[in-house]
Formats: sequence, C-alpha cells, structure tokens
Amino acid sequence: MIDKWLHIAELSGDPWVLPIWSSVNDAVQKGKIDCLPTETYELGVYISTRLNILPRIVKRINAEVIDLFEVAENHEESNIFTKTTEGYALRTDNDLKYNLICDIDSLLFELNSVCELMTKLFESLYSHAGKALKKEDVGLKIKSIIESAKQNSSWFRALDEHRNFFIHNGAPYVAIDISNGPGSYELLIMRENLKSFEDNEKFIRLSDLNKIVQGFINSKPIIQDNLINLFKTI
Repeated sequence: MIDKWLHIAELSGDPWVLPIWSSVNDAVQKGKIDCLPTETYELGVYISTRLNILPRIVKRINAEVIDLFEVAENHEESNIFTKTTEGYALRTDNDLKYNLICDIDSLLFELNSVCELMTKLFESLYSHAGKALKKEDVGLKIKSIIESAKQNSSWFRALDEHRNFFIHNGAPYVAIDISNGPGSYELLIMRENLKSFEDNEKFIRLSDLNKIVQGFINSKPIIQDNLINLFKTI
C-alpha cells in the first residue's frame, strides 16, 4: 500500500510545447475552442520528457566516441583490417563499448518515439481546431510543412529505417574507419559482422545519425510555429 511518496521537481527543460499551450489557452479564453482533453495535455508531458532525454543521450555518445577514438589511436599495424587483410580486433573496455552501443540504440528509440508523440499531438490539435486530417495524411502534412520551410524531410525515412532494423531485426555493433588517419576517424555502426564496407545498406556512419538529429532539431521550431499559428487563425 503506497500512502506516502515523493515527486521529483522539474527545474528546467525543453520548452517546445509551452508556446503551443499558450496559443491554445488564448483560443480557449476567447471562446474559439473548447478546452483540450486531458489526454492531449498528457501528450505534451510525454513529449517534454523525451525532449529532455535526447540531448543527454547525444552528450553521452559524443563523450564515448571521443574515449573510443583515444583508444583507437594506440592501435598497432596488426589491428588493421583491409579488403585483403584480416587483422586482430582492437581490445577496449567492454563498458565503454557497450555503453556506446546502448546509447546509439537509445538515441534511435527515443528520437523515433518523440516523433511519434509529436505526430499524435499534431493530429489531435488539428482535429480540435476543426481541421481534422485522415490518419494516413498526418505524416504527409508534417513533411509538407517542413519542406515548405525549405528544410529536408528525408531524415524521417532514414530514422524509421534504422530504428526499425535495430529495434526489431538486429542489434548495432561498432567499428572505426581509420582510412584518413588520426583526427579524421569515423564511427561505423554495423548491421552485421562485415568483412568489407562496400555495401552502404549494411552499415551507417555516426555522421548519418548526426544528420538525422540535426534534421529533427531543424524541424522542431517549424512544427511548433505551425501549431501556434493554427489556433491564431481560427
């Protein structure tokens, strides 16, 4: 029986949803719309929580990659794999390696999850504003809004593809591209134990993940502005 408990204070966080609520509340006060259902406000809490998780995962990944590359700089000639040479796998701390793999997996999951929650919020708010969209058209509408703002929306598809594979069909494992020497290493995230990296469908680079994250960051204010203006124009 739980009869005493402590809640944890939220001291600061990503304010993405707050201007949207201000626009909604202003429309309610002017009698343009009814109050939102509790479930819609809960979506805002869920989104804010995941938005606060994401930068912490990114920060951890960046630190772990730096640590891994420092280890890699001490590799020997015998550790190098090529198309014609089988090397010896570089030894590194298991906690470092698996923390990095865990955080990559978490980044894909959390980013995909917050996009799904934002899509649900978008659909709910459009419906509440009297501009209901068919479920299958919601994603297309969001992409159209992003592209109308001169931003690339292809990161949506890339995120879905990578998240679905690693969550449902496989697990990430890492290698390091040292082709361009120290200072230019690149993390490779493999879908299988590769003997070569000629097939781009079987791995992704950390820079590919960075493009997805940056695409999301660029899209956030665009969607926010659209939802703010949604209730200013009814």
